[in-house]
Amino acid sequence: MALPLAAKAAALPREDLLDRALRAMGGRAKLARVKALRWTGQAQVMLRDKRLELEIDTRVEPFVRARSRSWLAGKPDTARTLIIEPAGGFVERSGERKPLPARQTLHERQQYGLYGYMLLALAPTQVEGGRLTAQHPGLPPVRFELEGDYLAVADYTVASPDSDAVIAQRFLFEGEQPDQGVHWPHTITILQNDKPYFILDIESFSVEFA
Repeated sequence: MALPLAAKAAALPREDLLDRALRAMGGRAKLARVKALRWTGQAQVMLRDKRLELEIDTRVEPFVRARSRSWLAGKPDTARTLIIEPAGGFVERSGERKPLPARQTLHERQQYGLYGYMLLALAPTQVEGGRLTAQHPGLPPVRFELEGDYLAVADYTVASPDSDAVIAQRFLFEGEQPDQGVHWPHTITILQNDKPYFILDIESFSVEFA
């Protein structure tokens, strides 16, 4: 009797890696309706000779635009706003707006593109070799690794902001910061050359639906 039962069990369709990840993030139907993501929190930026402690307020319309206001921790008078629009990139400080160089705009557009990829339902995504891979027009491809059903790691190569080179990055996702059924990491760490470059700890997270 064991063999027929085992054969029947093997014949049953199994939920694949992408289906499980979509369900864990909130479900394909809900994720496909996300119009914008917004978070506030603290960030650390590790530069060659110093570490910056920042407070941030970011809003991202996946694959469309992003706006992030940041300032040195406890010093709101140092605030600047980074703006990425379909037509270009800008930085605002003290009421003055300046365009970003083309290469820096490309770098930032690709960086913010990662958050659209994380929703899994807004770009063609498939299972390859136990990982999820995706590519959106105009952006580099990304490869995700899961821990259980949740996104744990993303490997992503972006344009350097100040040269023709590219930068291989690894994103690490930890914890959970949900809103309206959409599950988002609490901490996002970006590694460059296997060393922490950017660490974001989210205090508040909200989702806007179309």
